[in-house]
Amino acid sequence: MFLDPDKLNEVAPAEILDAASRGHLGLDQRFLHALVDRRVEALPAVVAFAGRSRADDAVDLAPELIALFRAWKAPEGVPFLIDYVREDPEHVPDEAVEALVEIGQPALKPLLDLYESLEESESGEVAFILANLRIRDDRVLKLLTDRLEFDISDTALLLTIYGDPAAVPALEAARATLGEHDVELNKEVSDAVKTLSQPVTEGESGPQEPFDIYAFYPEKDTLPVELLDEDERMELLGHPVASVRAAAANSFFNRELSPEQRKRLLRVAQEDESETVRARAWEALVDSTEDPQVVNALLAAMRNPDLMVEERGGVLVGLSAEADRNEVRKSIVDLYNTPGGRAKALEAMWRSVHPSFREYFPKHLDDPDLETRRGAIWGVGYYGLRTELDRLRKLFDHDELRSDALFAYTLALPGELSRGRINGMLARVEKDARGLSETEEELVKAALDERLMLAGKEPMFRQQED
Repeated sequence: MFLDPDKLNEVAPAEILDAASRGHLGLDQRFLHALVDRRVEALPAVVAFAGRSRADDAVDLAPELIALFRAWKAPEGVPFLIDYVREDPEHVPDEAVEALVEIGQPALKPLLDLYESLEESESGEVAFILANLRIRDDRVLKLLTDRLEFDISDTALLLTIYGDPAAVPALEAARATLGEHDVELNKEVSDAVKTLSQPVTEGESGPQEPFDIYAFYPEKDTLPVELLDEDERMELLGHPVASVRAAAANSFFNRELSPEQRKRLLRVAQEDESETVRARAWEALVDSTEDPQVVNALLAAMRNPDLMVEERGGVLVGLSAEADRNEVRKSIVDLYNTPGGRAKALEAMWRSVHPSFREYFPKHLDDPDLETRRGAIWGVGYYGLRTELDRLRKLFDHDELRSDALFAYTLALPGELSRGRINGMLARVEKDARGLSETEEELVKAALDERLMLAGKEPMFRQQED
């Protein structure tokens, strides 16, 4: 069951949280208003949700829980926040720190208990939170001054933040232990002593901008469709919002479809009221043209002279495997020459790998339209256009096209690829790309497997993963 995001005020907060954790609801301002605006009803539900196991949730709502407790300045959220910090006390997000500081006094005792349970080497972030509370308490003063033996520089800063002049004797004692070569440390401790000679009033932390929880979220957001299972995504093909139906249809692209999925997507492609949804559904049928019903439906749509550009693009991507047909190739070229159709035409071309399209790609590697340029990059890769390798290398510095260029570059690199030489090819790409992130390495491995399969060989890295 997928909730209507425009009618969430009619839904119990517990149901809203459950739907969001399943990926059945976008995390946007409508989601937040349905909770924030109903504090009396929503706070107990949020506390209960925060206390349950969330290990199997499709979407981790921890950032949203932190934001809600911070917006409400709710002491009821302290147990959750303390447990959150305990999970990784050396890497506490700023949002969790700020939430505890803004809740204030109710967080003091739980933070002190947490500090005592940690080793000194891993308790620095908790000490930082306690210092920022700026609550005068002998226990806080003692643990901070005790830290001078562990890290003078860091603790001098914490004591400055804490603002209690009672720390001055401890700072002066620590300064007395420093040698003549500890110039920087001497200065840091002296600065702390000087600052504490004009202490900040207890509880005063200066003017602060009120926390605006809505500033971090879009007004409207789509569902995280990629996190849903196939049955849930099939259900979304009937969602009342067209953008959700389009995302659901697109999620089946490049996937092996069951007969039921193929039948449903074909019906959506032929009957949905949205051109965008129809286009994404036609594309999702790209690997199903061995089914006579599917290919005949695609051809019938292609022959419709009234078909709009977006839907025609989806149809021709869906028909890319049928580029041996003269009428399909002609339609792709016609789309290429139609305003607004070039990017999808290039995609249909490179997916077809038909030799007649070979010369279309190089001239668009510098195209001002990003998607047209992307299609040209993939075409260079799949057609193995080695004359364009230098131009692909230059795109390694392009933030939005680096991944596309890496994949295409791997496909187009010269050299016979065998399972014995594949690691050498991976090293070559890594060198030319000046290093690869973990995600980029997986992308290059996928491209190498693609090369093996295009050559009629078994993939290597995919088998290793299996």
